[in-house]
Amino acid sequence: MKKLRLLFSALALLLCSTSLLAHDFEVDGIYYNITSEEDLTVEVTYEGSRVPRSGSYSGSVTIPESVIYNGATYSVTNIGSSAFRYCSDLTSVTIPNSVESIGSSAFRDCDGLTRININCDSIGSWFQGNTSIKEVVIGDSVTSIGRYAFFGCSGLTLIKVDNGNNKYDSRDNCNAIIETETNTLIVGCKSTVIPNSVTSIGNRAFSDCSGLTSIEIPNSVESIGNSAFNSCSGLTEVVIGNGVTSIGRDAFAYCSELTDVYCYAEKVPSTDSDAFYGSDVEYATLHVPAVSIEDYKATAPW
Repeated sequence: MKKLRLLFSALALLLCSTSLLAHDFEVDGIYYNITSEEDLTVEVTYEGSRVPRSGSYSGSVTIPESVIYNGATYSVTNIGSSAFRYCSDLTSVTIPNSVESIGSSAFRDCDGLTRININCDSIGSWFQGNTSIKEVVIGDSVTSIGRYAFFGCSGLTLIKVDNGNNKYDSRDNCNAIIETETNTLIVGCKSTVIPNSVTSIGNRAFSDCSGLTSIEIPNSVESIGNSAFNSCSGLTEVVIGNGVTSIGRDAFAYCSELTDVYCYAEKVPSTDSDAFYGSDVEYATLHVPAVSIEDYKATAPW
């Protein structure tokens, strides 16, 4: 009985020790799990068996495209779920082109993360709601950006797309992401200056950008998408150029601090009835061309 008890204790200790390791190996301070021995692929993960309240990573982290372990070269194709979660001392991260997917909550609660350099093919909603991020650099290999990619990242002040990117650009140092072929601004921030070559503001381009206080939409813009400026709670002044012909649903909804709206289009834009929903526009001043005052008065929601 005593031997059996000792054997059981030793087995429990072994299992406990094994469970403390969530990673298969570590190289240069980054922890990895092997995802395929056949294809020689790995994912970035965290150190322990449970997501720690104080994360495994700090400072500036550059994830390599490949890593050598036991004489074999593995491609880094994924960043695992919660891999960087609670890493409050993480300040910047560079994601290589080899990464194909990023797991849920991978960068959640990274309160010190201020700069991201993204070089992978597609960007999902990995950084959604991270208010500490101030700078985002989009590499030349990025070909797809999800609609909620930087939703709620209200601290963003710098957005830059590498000059070699054929799909997106940030022309004229505008601090925004523009889809080059369509001239559509798809991601903006509180320091964005919309270039006069942009022809449309995409759906949710500035949504939930609470730090945005004023915006001038140039004459080149013809359409403003659904929820483009939804919940920009600090927005007080909007200038809409004379080229705008349509304004989408909830485009300026819940902009509770709006005091002045300038719309220079002589022909009243086709405007969804909920474009200013929840924005208390009855207390704001609408500025329009003198020749169009009666038309605006007769057209909802103006």
